[in-house]
Amino acid sequence: MKSSKWILGLMVAVLVIALAPSSFAQVNIQIFNTPSPGEVQTAHNAQTSDPSSSGNGILVSGALIANSPLTATDLTFTFPATVTSAPAALTCTAPDGSLLAGCTAPNPAVTPVPSADPLRIDGATGLFAGALIASVNYVGGTVTIELPASANNTSSGTFRLVGTRIDVNGKAAPLTASASLSSSSNNYILQTTSVPVISSLGPGIGSMTIGTNGTNTNNGTALLFTNQTNNVAADPNATVVIAEGFASAWRTTSQTNTQGVDNATMNGNMIRLAVTGIPAGMNATLTIAPSGGVSNAIAGGTGAVFLTPANSATSAALDNSSSTSNIAYIKFLSTNLASVESLQLNIVLGGTPTAALTTGSITLTASMGPIGNALSSGAPTQTVTGSGNPGSAGGLTTAYPRFAQADTSITIASIVSANTTLLIPYAVKVGTYDTGIAIANTTLDPFGTSGGATAAAGTMTFTMFPRNATGADPSFTLTTSSTVRPGVGLSTSGTLVAGGTWTGLMSDIMTAAGKTGDFFGYIFIQANFLNAHGAAYIFNGAGFTSSTPVLALNPPAQMSRNTATVETLGF
Repeated sequence: MKSSKWILGLMVAVLVIALAPSSFAQVNIQIFNTPSPGEVQTAHNAQTSDPSSSGNGILVSGALIANSPLTATDLTFTFPATVTSAPAALTCTAPDGSLLAGCTAPNPAVTPVPSADPLRIDGATGLFAGALIASVNYVGGTVTIELPASANNTSSGTFRLVGTRIDVNGKAAPLTASASLSSSSNNYILQTTSVPVISSLGPGIGSMTIGTNGTNTNNGTALLFTNQTNNVAADPNATVVIAEGFASAWRTTSQTNTQGVDNATMNGNMIRLAVTGIPAGMNATLTIAPSGGVSNAIAGGTGAVFLTPANSATSAALDNSSSTSNIAYIKFLSTNLASVESLQLNIVLGGTPTAALTTGSITLTASMGPIGNALSSGAPTQTVTGSGNPGSAGGLTTAYPRFAQADTSITIASIVSANTTLLIPYAVKVGTYDTGIAIANTTLDPFGTSGGATAAAGTMTFTMFPRNATGADPSFTLTTSSTVRPGVGLSTSGTLVAGGTWTGLMSDIMTAAGKTGDFFGYIFIQANFLNAHGAAYIFNGAGFTSSTPVLALNPPAQMSRNTATVETLGF
């Protein structure tokens, strides 16, 4: 009898233990998310779900275990960064720690951001039909959702937390959000406590190079000389290829909106361009080159335009006339989130310098844009000045996106001294053999102002490289001056005047440089004026004469001798 009572008691205990969870876990909650595969590492409003999925978001699923009463419970998501989106009718604390404009209580019903793609609950069904966002701690990175109470719940349900954006500038991926319940005794139980939100972070601009995209023409870099006085640069053309940092860095308006539709208060991820070093009175016109037979396109035949009020400009003229006139934005019309793309900019320098030019360079800088804070006290809709919109008042007033500035720069033009670089590939001075050299300053010509050169005098610098088997640099240099005037034809100041011709021997140059002995090698001549041309010959004074070429090089400041596929001669 005692034995049967003991067995009965054991069975009751086992039954109580087996049924115990149902009294505390009538709804099991699981959380799912397809994380964004990649976000720009400087993004202040990075998306936390895959942007290629229309209506994406963090899915919360509640599975009914048993009918039971439910007590209202808070489900809190803690994100690994500042939350930079807000519900359409809720405010708390701005990311800078201050209270947003209009706040008089912890959760007044005011609108902190435009209604474009707010942080929200979508598709709530069943028992979650009454779920609502209770609070957002922007700095703390938390979004709290109130799960509804029910006297006798008999339903399952789902909902999505949509539109959560976070500030990933300075963060490292992968990024994961955690989830927690305010109570474990209200008949909700949380099965999933973490969820991935961003798989990787990368640069929005992968590279900027001088070159061509596909079959377009490569114009290299542009060139200006310091004696530039008209609106025709020595070489006004340049081409730059900008490559995407990773497959989904460049996004259209619809790809930036989590609902996958265009919104007038959003612009998508853009490229912010700035040109610096443009001489006063001149401008740089940037044109998006065609690709795949499609005009103003990025590689793959998809489109991009310069941001204007009409969003349709294929070119933008930039100058230094104001603090913002050198800035333009490129907006994407269509991009492929699964492939790395690129676009080519054709650049033309124009205008007339209004002041003397000095040596330097003109630089193109690219960054993801718009640049600015995500949310700020009193101005949750951030205005970014310097949009580069021709004819507009300037300024972007859209809600999303925003980026920290991270510039990638490249030289698109060089401003160099007005000079000519010549190369004599072989010259000698040994025994009776010598090398005669003639240099003409042809800046005096019959063509006048319609295409003629600007007359200018200048000195000449000779750099000699003797034959050398060891690899050491045995070169020596001679620059003409009032006291160094080898040969015949230089003025008393050591310059070769416009229309003048200098002639001299290798032996003359060596004597003026204080060098003795034999010479076999090559010579670079830098004439400090444009349009220098020359001739040279080797002779022995007894009947032998053989010409040796005098080659004109493209200015090395414009076309590096390392990067040219074939060295360009005959400039």
